[in-house]
Amino acid sequence: MSKRLPVQPISTKITGCAFATQAHTLSSATIATYDMTTELEIRRATARDAEAVYEIVLRALRETNARDYPASVIDRLVLTLPNGVASTLEEWHAYVAVVDGRIVGTGSLNSNTVRAVFVHPDYQGRGIGTKLMDAVENAAKVQSVNTLSVQSSITAQPFYVKRGFKVVREGFYGEERTIVMSKDISSPSE
Repeated sequence: MSKRLPVQPISTKITGCAFATQAHTLSSATIATYDMTTELEIRRATARDAEAVYEIVLRALRETNARDYPASVIDRLVLTLPNGVASTLEEWHAYVAVVDGRIVGTGSLNSNTVRAVFVHPDYQGRGIGTKLMDAVENAAKVQSVNTLSVQSSITAQPFYVKRGFKVVREGFYGEERTIVMSKDISSPSE
């Protein structure tokens, strides 16, 4: 049984968010304190994180996305998506969220496209996806990206709407409904 974080964080702090402008990388971790002993660290993903990322994507698909999609869609996605995400950690500008030494989430940037934002079901609803997206959006800004796009699931659409993404179009891949969304990040207030 995994340790559950409190539903509402007692305090949140961000530390060390410096950017190496020439290297276009996040140079230090973003840390949010959730209680007196638990910290959330957002860091760049490495190949060593692949197994944990695979498990997070698999669990999120089976437990969270399964509420919004028929079993046939989930069955098809679990055959390729977890391995696809885990195998691109070093190709994409990928991040992982770490709580108490355990990887509990992932999110990536590939050019101007947000990819593979997943949080372990036991840790959802605690701001981890938000911190991952903060890192992804900051990386995009450092790379002079003006508009981000994302191919969202039905499940994640409300999350992206709260972050300022707008629906561009909807499409179907068989029974799988996806929503293409975009967000202008060029203005300083975003």
